[in-house]
Amino acid sequence: MIWKQRIGAGTYLLTMSSAMIAWSLATLYLSDKAAVPKAISLGEYNFYVSLFGAAVGGVFWLFSAGRLRDLNMPGWVVNLLAFPLIGVVILPVMCFLSGPRWKNDYGDPPQPSGILKVCVSLALFGFAIVCSYDALNEYYKVRYLLALGG
Repeated sequence: MIWKQRIGAGTYLLTMSSAMIAWSLATLYLSDKAAVPKAISLGEYNFYVSLFGAAVGGVFWLFSAGRLRDLNMPGWVVNLLAFPLIGVVILPVMCFLSGPRWKNDYGDPPQPSGILKVCVSLALFGFAIVCSYDALNEYYKVRYLLALGG
């Protein structure tokens, strides 16, 4: 039951990076298809990108609650991350804080991340930043083109 267990920093970073890469690739694919004249309307384009974003938001909410439990905080605190100024500061910090390696109020500790998992997580984190930047640039470019043509 992923929604009730503790999630370590390595698993959290790996999952969050993978989710952002998936959103970026889906947005880039949709942008490529929407860039074809009259292939999709601006409203449909915004809807699908928002739908992808909501799916990633669900993953973030679920895994962030588990990560907070690893840091011995109640899972409901994740609701505070919905506020952008709080979330922008706290989410990256949660990726690199180490939870206690003993049983806490929320159960046994997760397995420690090995060197391979840490390296893959950091590489995916860097790739996720690049992909997200490209996807956002493409998203705004296609929105602009669709607004002009529609």
